Amino acid sequence: CIIALQPHGVISFCGMCAMVNAPEELRHTKTAAASAVMKVPILKNVMGIFGLTDASASNLRKQFRNEGIKGSVCIYIGGIAELFLSSRKVEKLYLSKRKGFIKLALREGVDIIPVYLFGNTSVLTVLKSGPLAQLSRKLQASVTYFWGAYYLPIPRSEKLVYARGPMMGLPHIPNPTNEDINKWHAKYCEEVNRLFETYKEKVPMYKNKTLQIE
Repeated sequence: CIIALQPHGVISFCGMCAMVNAPEELRHTKTAAASAVMKVPILKNVMGIFGLTDASASNLRKQFRNEGIKGSVCIYIGGIAELFLSSRKVEKLYLSKRKGFIKLALREGVDIIPVYLFGNTSVLTVLKSGPLAQLSRKLQASVTYFWGAYYLPIPRSEKLVYARGPMMGLPHIPNPTNEDINKWHAKYCEEVNRLFETYKEKVPMYKNKTLQIE
């Protein structure tokens, strides 16, 4: 299945904490990443905890053929574009145009589990302009400056919540139409919004936040 994670955040600190505390068998789940991420020094080592795998469709199809939990892949749906939407005041997801994962899931007959990572956009702040930000967008990897506690690259001490929804029940459609893709994409957006509204009260930084899907 596809474990669909949002929001991306500067670094998925909530995702990292969840992986560290997950049962042993779940730690073998791969996380899809742009090929550039696996070539950037330091970043590839920090993100290595996720067991990275190339995010290309051809590689993901190979991953899905594995049995059991090894056939599941974590995908950060918003990618690097969502990183630059991160804000401590407004919660924004880069999702309206992200439909490739729905098409892939329908074609391959794999289900989707939506996951919302509360805290990813509040524990760290990213520099959204300048040459490093431009380079990050070009490489599809975060190489820009970010800060948290004491204006250092250390996550702020704030509550994190990993909220997981049920499997969506996607059918296997070898040749999905745009109507099929749009239908299941809308269902995914609805479930993400439900997770946000259901669990935001549990996180002090999120109680007054609204969710915007761009």
